[in-house]
Formats: sequence, structure tokens, C-alpha cells
Amino acid sequence: MARTRVRRELTTEQVQRWVVSFLILAVSSFPIGALVAVIRSIVDDGRRSDGTILLAVMAVIGIVALGAIRLVHRRPAFAPWILLGAVPAVVAGVLIL
Repeated sequence: MARTRVRRELTTEQVQRWVVSFLILAVSSFPIGALVAVIRSIVDDGRRSDGTILLAVMAVIGIVALGAIRLVHRRPAFAPWILLGAVPAVVAGVLIL
């Protein structure tokens, strides 16, 4: 017997939440990407300590963005999942430093 999956329709409010979530993601991605370029040029100038400070700023931006997305979806802002916001900073730190 084949199972039929019941498809649930999204309400207007749920669609609005997803749109706002993607906007938060897009707006936070721009400074994170810009910081990667800035960190690379700073490290090339020999200022490694300044680069690590900017990596920390980059991690904070990512964590705050994921916390904001969780709040939009009416979830608690503080959860272990928000630490995934630091992943771009960790990857940039490994590749650049």
C-alpha cells in the first residue's frame, strides 16, 4: 500500500515569517561576506590580531542573525542551533589565518 502524504497549506502569517527569515539571512550575509574580504586584506598586511577580532565580530553577526530568525518563528532565541551562525567565521578563520 502506498502512503499518501498529507500536504498542509501555509497560512499567510507563516509565509510572511519565512519571507522575513530569508530577508534576515540575506541582510546578515552581506556584512559576513564583506568581512571575509576585509580580513583577508588585513592579514595580508601582517595584522593577524585585527583579523581575529573581525572573525569574532563575524561570528557574532551570524549568531545574532540565527537568533533573530528563531524569534521570527516564535522559538526561543537561545538554543544550541544558533551556534551554527559561527560556522562561516570558523571556515574563514581556517582558510585565511
